[in-house]
Parts: sequence; structure tokens; C-alpha cells
Amino acid sequence: MAAEAIQFGTDGWRGLIADDFTFTNIRRAAAATAAYIKAHPIASEGTVLIGYDRRFLSRSFAEAAALILARENIPVRVSSGPVPTPAISFSVAHRKASWGIVITASHNPALYNGFKIKDCRGRSAPPQVTKEIEAYIQERAIVGAGPCPRPQSNDISGRHGILPLQTFDDRAAYESYLRSRLDLKLLKSYRGRVVFDYLYGAGAGISERVLKGSRLSFSSLHAEHDPLFGGLHPEPIESQLSALKKEVRARRAIVGIALDGDADRLGVVDDQGRYLTPHQVFPLLLLHGIEHKGWKGKVVQAVSLGYLSERIARAYDLPFEEVPVGFKYVAERMLEDNFLAGGEESGGYAFRGGLPERDGILNGLLFLEMLAARKKSPSQLLKDLEKRFGSARFRRIDIHLAKPVLDRAHFAQDVSTRVPDRLAGEAVAEVRTRDGVKVVLQSGSWVLLRPSGTEPLVRTYAESDKLSRTEALLKWARKAVVLP
Repeated sequence: MAAEAIQFGTDGWRGLIADDFTFTNIRRAAAATAAYIKAHPIASEGTVLIGYDRRFLSRSFAEAAALILARENIPVRVSSGPVPTPAISFSVAHRKASWGIVITASHNPALYNGFKIKDCRGRSAPPQVTKEIEAYIQERAIVGAGPCPRPQSNDISGRHGILPLQTFDDRAAYESYLRSRLDLKLLKSYRGRVVFDYLYGAGAGISERVLKGSRLSFSSLHAEHDPLFGGLHPEPIESQLSALKKEVRARRAIVGIALDGDADRLGVVDDQGRYLTPHQVFPLLLLHGIEHKGWKGKVVQAVSLGYLSERIARAYDLPFEEVPVGFKYVAERMLEDNFLAGGEESGGYAFRGGLPERDGILNGLLFLEMLAARKKSPSQLLKDLEKRFGSARFRRIDIHLAKPVLDRAHFAQDVSTRVPDRLAGEAVAEVRTRDGVKVVLQSGSWVLLRPSGTEPLVRTYAESDKLSRTEALLKWARKAVVLP
């Protein structure tokens, strides 16, 4: 496999199992990570923690990576079982480890697996780190390409002559951390039925344990361990949550909470069985943080998230900033003292006082806390939100191309020169080119065209107060992409 096949995207390297995501390539990625750690002595102090999700061969991939690190005399521990990505981020900070690695493909289909890197603060490794690791991969010969002993599940202590691998289990500590971020007294007095859809992911059962002893009643979908995800795509978006919507209506639940495969993303279905977009969920949680918890500070979000959160920030005279797509850019801002909240269009959020990491489990629990504090249903809270700050009708469409866009800067320049003065019956107010091309209308409605860095497609996003206007913006985007 060519060295350039291992590339880190917005959050790690991912590939097809047995095609490019192989034991050989895992060892190469681990060897390059070890080389980076050894080249940066300050970062090399402490242990590397490795976790893995429920996907096919994830544990074996984790052990293969751990063996390479151990052979390089880097202290390493492997999770004793499948864990959510935010739990590994917690463990890295909790144990004062130097780095964390998670074997997961997050929300991708079952045929994929991946390799995420977390730094000592628990955030995704910054771009400068992953670029240097990629450079080590390209410079070095394949490490471990020959026969490599792989410990079986009962061999990781080294009892059979295999290189010892230590394990760790921070499940109880992580759940205690979650409780510390919540108003448990308020939550435990709240009544209602909640349906969790775990999409067969690593977050299954954690929320129920955290809320044990409350007056809430729980039911769950897709909580069992199935590496094929029951044929589902483990992403908490509307197209994958039809069973959750049906179950919420059937059980007359107050809300449905969905998590992706590694539990860092959140999906929400309201009491009427309607899917709430991240452009609605993040502003709701933001308002809860400001009005119930008394949080203040900067609101940060990816360019693909919506205008309601910006309007809320302005209403409360809070600083607001857009960053490129990828939660690592939000995490950078979380290290600043005045951070309040950060979000991205894919359903990843983080809030003041927490780790610089998105956590779908924590955010789902915060959503429940919001319902308990406001004593209103999600549909009522959404109605209140839209009455105060306007409605948000968001859609995203991926436009597939014959080949990837190799020069993103040229793409942005080309499209921005062809933006008309008016779109969807409204004057264009601004054209931004921070990450793709974002055209903002006078009302705040917008459309974003953003080429993928690795796939032959352009992701197009649009939001307005009416679905018909949103569709009109996406229609223009399709024409803008196919024009020479």
C-alpha cells in the first residue's frame, strides 16, 4: 500500500477494512506516531492510552498498534473493552497521559475503521501534529510488515511470552465525570420516558447508568454489539433514525436521543417524532447554558452551522467566531479562557468547563437537563426559540464529481467570482472563503459549497427561514459546481 494512502482528515485516518485499513497500515501509522512522540520529548512524558469501538477487529487493531508503541519503549495501555471516543479523551486528561489513540471510524459504515489521535488535553491532535505524523509515514519504511505476534484476549498480560500489554478501565470515572457536569438533583426529580438509540455503538447503556435512581423511565434501540450495525449507517441523522422516530411516537416519549458509532455526535428526535437538526439543537443547548447555567463567553462554530446561535450570541452581547469544518478547530478555541460553547453541523458540541472534545453522551444528558429546567417539551422549546430568533430550515446535499477537487483555493476563487448580486429572491450581503465558499444573504440565509479534501464530491449546505428558499439556494449551488 502506498504511503500516501494514510492521510488524516478532519478527525483521523479512516479506510476500508482489509483494503487500505490493514494490520500493516495500522503498524505504519503507530510507528509514525511513535516517531513523532520520540521526536518531541516534552510530549513523550507519560503513557499512551489506546481505546477501540465495537467495529470488526477493532480490539485486534488496537493491540497491533500498542505492540508497535511498546517495542519503541513507549509506555502504553489498552482499554479493557470497547469505549466511546469521548471516554478516551477523558482518560487521557484524567490519567495525565501524553497521548490517546482511538480505533474507530466514528459514524462511517461498518466496512470502515479508523485511527484517531488525542493530545494530552483530550482534544483531537492539531493539524500540525497529524501533518508531521503523515510525513513520518512517507519517510519511513513499513514497520512491522513481517510476522508480528498478536496477543489474544487472554495473552495481553504477557503470560505466554508475548510482549506485555497493560490494560485500563475508566468506565466508572468517566460516568462520575458526566454526573459532575449535570444538575443531578434537577434531573432526578424529572419525570418522563426517554428513548435512546445507540445505533449499535460504543455509548450503549452509559446514559442509563448515569441517571440511575431518577424518575425518568428509559427504553433503548440498537444497544447490542453488532459490528455490522444491523445494516444501519451509525450516524445520528434523520435518514438513519426512522426507528427512533417511530418508537418515540409509540411510547409517547418526551424525547429520543441518538448517538453515533463512537458516541461523540448527538441526534435528537422531539416529542412529536420529528428530527431536530443540529442547527436547532445547538442553539437550544446554547440558550440553556446562558439562561439556566449562567455561562458567558465566546461562541464558536464551524462555517457549516447555522445563524440562530450567532443571533443568540449577539442578543447576549457575546463574542462569536466561525472556524473551518473539523472539531479540532473548535477545540483550539476551547483552550481560551473565555470559551462558552462550540458546535459543528455534524452534531458535535462542547460547552464551558468540559473537555476540549465533543461528547454526544454528555450533550444528550444536557438536553434532558434543559427539558427538566424549562419544564417544557422539545417541540415547545423549539417554538419558543423560533419566536425569539427566527426559524431555521436546513438541508445538506453532496454533489458527486468525476474526480476530487485538488486545488480548493482555486475552486473558492472560481465560484466566488460567479456569485450573482441576488440569490433566491434576496440580495447577497457577503461572500466568505474561509473554508469553501459561503454566500450570506441580507436576512442571514446562507449557502456553503465546500469540496471534500479526500473524496470526489462537493458538500453543499443551506439554511433559511423557509424550506423553499433553502432548496433554491441548493439549486444554485448545484449549477455553480458543474459550471466550468
